[in-house]
Amino acid sequence: MRSTILAMALAGTGCLATSSAHAKDVTLHVAGSTMPWHPGVNRDMDFGIHDGKRPVMLYGADLMAGSTISLRASGETTTLPGGQRFGPDGQIDYVTEKRPGGSGRLFPAYYLDRSDYPAHLNALIGAFVSADGKVIGAPFLVGSASEREVPEGAQAIAFGINDDVFAENEGELLVEVQLPEASVVVEQGEAQ
Repeated sequence: MRSTILAMALAGTGCLATSSAHAKDVTLHVAGSTMPWHPGVNRDMDFGIHDGKRPVMLYGADLMAGSTISLRASGETTTLPGGQRFGPDGQIDYVTEKRPGGSGRLFPAYYLDRSDYPAHLNALIGAFVSADGKVIGAPFLVGSASEREVPEGAQAIAFGINDDVFAENEGELLVEVQLPEASVVVEQGEAQ
């Protein structure tokens, strides 16, 4: 999808500036055993028993502060080998946000903004992070679809599953991320 964001004449300068944004799509594979952020780097946002895979990370200069990214997810994961399968919205009859899981530890959803509740077991979660993996702002619920504004300082997006025990999870989610790609064209006008 291509759309022009801004086309304007700069009054009194004789210059024409055009800025447009084009969408760039990226697809990521998030295994069911993936943690949503690195608990060692984010000790103040601890969850679960740390037995999962490191978060799937999308790095890039295309994360422009203030721009909006679109996320869509598909696929299925399980909480046990051969167990019931759940889509990116998770197990709808198991709400996780403010209670410990079977491990006695918190779910990642504990740290979501209230506007993202309810969050379900095995739902897809994302977080904007700095270059060193530190979560910026509140993590967010992706589920099957979400749109998010990129905060200042974000260098990457981390993705993982909302669970407290990860190692026995199976399956995979495909996450399509649509990033705005800015371009600027300046045409020099005649002097007046």
